[in-house]
Amino acid sequence: MAVRGNFPSRGKPVFIVTTITFVLATVFVAARLLSRFVILKKRTWDDWVIFLAWAIALGLSFAINYGAWNGLGRHDVNIPDDWLPALRRSEYAFTVLYNPALMATKTSILIFYLRMSENTQRFLRSTSYATLGLVNVEGLVMTFMNAFQCNPVMAAFTSASGKCMSVLTLYICSAPVNIVANLAILVLPIPLLTGMHLPQRQKTILVFTFSLGIFVTIVDVVRIHYLQKATDFQSGIQSSRLGEAHDFGWNASLSFLWSVIEVNVGIICACIPTLKPLVRCLLPSMILDPIRHATKSNSEETRRHLSGAVARRSSVVAPLAPTAVMNNGGDPVLEMEMMEFLTTPEMNAATLKAGMIRNHQAASTRRTSGHSSVYFGLIDMKSPKSMLKTRGMESFKYCTAVMILFFLWGFSYGLLNALNNEISMVNHETVAQKLGLSASYFVGYLIGPITLGQWVLRKHGFRATFVSGLCVYGVGTLMFWPSSVLSSWPGFLTCQFVAGCGLAILETAANPFVALCGPVQYSEYRLLLCQGVQAVGSVLSSIFAQKVLFTDVQPDSLLDVQWTYLAVTLVCVALALFFYYMPLPEASDAHLQQLSENLSISPSQKIFSGKLPLIYTTAFLAITCQFVYVAAQESNAVWFGPLLESLSPTSTFTITSKDYIIVGATLFALSRFIFAFLCLIIAPRLLLLSCFLFGILFSILTHTLQVSANGIAAPILMLYFFEGPIFPLIFAIGIRGMGRRTKWTASLIVAAVSGGSAFPFVMWFIEKHTSAQNAYWVIIILYVIGTLFPIYLTVVPSVRHQVDPAIASSLGDRRLDSDGGLNSRRVSNFFSTLWTRKDSQAPGTRQQGSHGSLLITMSENPSGSSGGGRFTSICGKRKGSNAAWVEQREDSESSPCPPRWNKD
Repeated sequence: MAVRGNFPSRGKPVFIVTTITFVLATVFVAARLLSRFVILKKRTWDDWVIFLAWAIALGLSFAINYGAWNGLGRHDVNIPDDWLPALRRSEYAFTVLYNPALMATKTSILIFYLRMSENTQRFLRSTSYATLGLVNVEGLVMTFMNAFQCNPVMAAFTSASGKCMSVLTLYICSAPVNIVANLAILVLPIPLLTGMHLPQRQKTILVFTFSLGIFVTIVDVVRIHYLQKATDFQSGIQSSRLGEAHDFGWNASLSFLWSVIEVNVGIICACIPTLKPLVRCLLPSMILDPIRHATKSNSEETRRHLSGAVARRSSVVAPLAPTAVMNNGGDPVLEMEMMEFLTTPEMNAATLKAGMIRNHQAASTRRTSGHSSVYFGLIDMKSPKSMLKTRGMESFKYCTAVMILFFLWGFSYGLLNALNNEISMVNHETVAQKLGLSASYFVGYLIGPITLGQWVLRKHGFRATFVSGLCVYGVGTLMFWPSSVLSSWPGFLTCQFVAGCGLAILETAANPFVALCGPVQYSEYRLLLCQGVQAVGSVLSSIFAQKVLFTDVQPDSLLDVQWTYLAVTLVCVALALFFYYMPLPEASDAHLQQLSENLSISPSQKIFSGKLPLIYTTAFLAITCQFVYVAAQESNAVWFGPLLESLSPTSTFTITSKDYIIVGATLFALSRFIFAFLCLIIAPRLLLLSCFLFGILFSILTHTLQVSANGIAAPILMLYFFEGPIFPLIFAIGIRGMGRRTKWTASLIVAAVSGGSAFPFVMWFIEKHTSAQNAYWVIIILYVIGTLFPIYLTVVPSVRHQVDPAIASSLGDRRLDSDGGLNSRRVSNFFSTLWTRKDSQAPGTRQQGSHGSLLITMSENPSGSSGGGRFTSICGKRKGSNAAWVEQREDSESSPCPPRWNKD
């Protein structure tokens, strides 16, 4: 009998499942040691560490079974008093041994990754080292905190008096770190495995084997679920000593069971990839290919000459390998041994080595030529061209993929806003604390783009920035978990900051990607549509939070949201993998500079009598305008509800203040779609000016009208409508013509979103001394300052030449006049371009034999430019006195023939 007595108990299933999983783990560890020590005669650190993990798992399993024998799984009333000391000792032993067992298992896997990536995968090695440090630091900290949870220590497992910390709180707070480590261990080797030149069947088996780690992550989540159910959670936090919560033995038994399953299954998953030599000896038919290997002797002969083949092959091909990647002083025989026990016998050393060299040579070639790497083994897709050359459905395809990210951060923004309101109500926070939560999110927007965002974008491109932003944001969403457990305002503050950093990094790449990926004259149109999708995500998440998550204000509602954030984290991991494999077009600084020069925009141009550089003045004013606009938008969003509530005593709401906010967010989204189509017929700078002027008008009305709450809602809702298009219009206009400085400018414009952090505090200061309605003069001033930018765009001729959308053609660089002279042709071009085949000619090109095409453009000296002169080509002929014909070959991207600016 596993348990004693005849009472309702979960002890028996706990005892049986614990024993079975440990026996299976023992079998796999024994098989691994036999395979490595006896057959391969290799002993490495990961083998010794997995043996240590098994030894700790033995103690952990014994502690669970001993506890099940002494009342674990029973209700409190059914546990005899003389069993309690043994039960408390087993529970204490479990808490002490759990973290070292997990730490040793994950350490063994990560050391295995380091061996697998030796001399071949720098990214996998560096991230494995980082994950190894995270796992061991967290494991050691948690081990010591559990071992010394009480003062004195013996108070943890005896009736002695003492001061103890809550073990339940420790486990829940460490859950995000475990999930991050599990996801990293799961995802890290997949690019390496899918990039190996192996037969498809073998590659699929390898990926499936390593993906078994996802089961460990699922078990960890299930364990956390049962751990939270182990007690009334808030009372569980207040009960410091282990086992003091009501019916702890009954409720916690399933959590303990899933914990030991997590450890034992993790050990099994760590052993599976190393079992190939043993399986080959015992069941060769499972891995041998009878078509390619007629006899076993052939295979034996191949293995016998393995070392010689490697030596001969390496002597032949070593000079061909890129020294920066392959020539790290590693032992090729050790590397081949690593690949050998991961693959099937027919993959001899020469084949494997040649495959690895082909990988590195291909990667080096792609880096040299400037093309993105798009072959990943399981996925082989055509290399995309530069995003500046995409047209029609090709541009639509890439922008649609990136549109997923717009929806993600829109959904997150709405969810975080709803969460801030819920936190303030549950924890009875002050206005300053509530505003601080919102401000921390926007401070993240200041830090993310100018640090990691711009560096990754400039050095590694758009796709790498997408993946980096998703990783940072995923960490931020998981950090919500311990914050919700503790209801900690500093924890929520940190969570909002990290999430803001991640979303800002995403936005640093996504906005310029959409603006640049396609015909340049439709940049505003594309960005407005994608930003409209982002606004729709905000509306949907606000409705979801208000109608589903936070229907009843209570502490437990914060705990329920953690599962939503866990789902968001898993979506981030899936999207990171998707964008890793998705071949996205890129735009180098040289190509961006070429685009600027083709639009007759020179970095040396001056304005205002030669005193100010054109492009830098435009960039500075765009950044300033974005800063004050977001400050006004966020101030309005924060104080709309309090303004309605301050006027509600004198009137009755037609709808609630929360519903008014959702209506405003809906109008905000709708306006972006409407203005997207208006951009096809009206110059974007004029649309931007109209939005600011209407913003001033409705801000003044909100400040001055003395009406009811329902009446004051009307101008504020119209203010929401005209706020919507401003951000994408500023962004698309601000980066046009910036040349090689485009990515830096995009990063700074995104960083300007940090304006939303400070000015709600200014309105709060005014509201305390007067009223919320009087505080709206702050928004009026911000819109007046923001209006200077569109006025500057409109009145300075050289600036109009820079920012007005250009329509390239064989007749020259034609621009959208303010009177709409080219409107009908521009709309017609849009619909014809949308359905253009992706391999069709771009506007303004003609065929030239079978070697490519000649781009012929004409550009005149922009009026009002102080730097007089005209563009001509270093490889074309000058025609006439007022125009320059630029002829260049498009089939040589690596060495374009750029125009230069000639003085008259």
